[in-house]
Amino acid sequence: MPNTAKERKALYKEKSSIGLCPRCSARTDGFIYCEDCRAYFRSYNKEISEKVNEVRKAKYLERKNNRQCPRCGKKLRKKYTNIICADCLEKQYSYNS
Repeated sequence: MPNTAKERKALYKEKSSIGLCPRCSARTDGFIYCEDCRAYFRSYNKEISEKVNEVRKAKYLERKNNRQCPRCGKKLRKKYTNIICADCLEKQYSYNS
C-alpha cells in the first residue's frame, strides 16, 4: 500500500491507464471506476448532501422566523418586505448580470 501522495497518484494513474478501477482493481467498462465503486460513491455523496441540506434548511427557517436575512444573518427592519437583505440582493443581482 503506497504511503505518500506521490505514490498513490502514480498507482492511480497506472491502474486507470490499463483499464482497472483505482479503488478495487476490478475491470472497468469505459469509466475510471467500476460500477460497484461508482455506486458506493453515489450513495456516500447522497448521504452527505442530505445531512448538509437538513442543516441548511434548519438554519434558513430559524433566520427567517427571527426576521434575519437567511443568507448572512443580518437583522431586517420591521417594515422591510423582502426576505433577503439589500446587500445580499445586490450581490445576487451582480452575479446574475
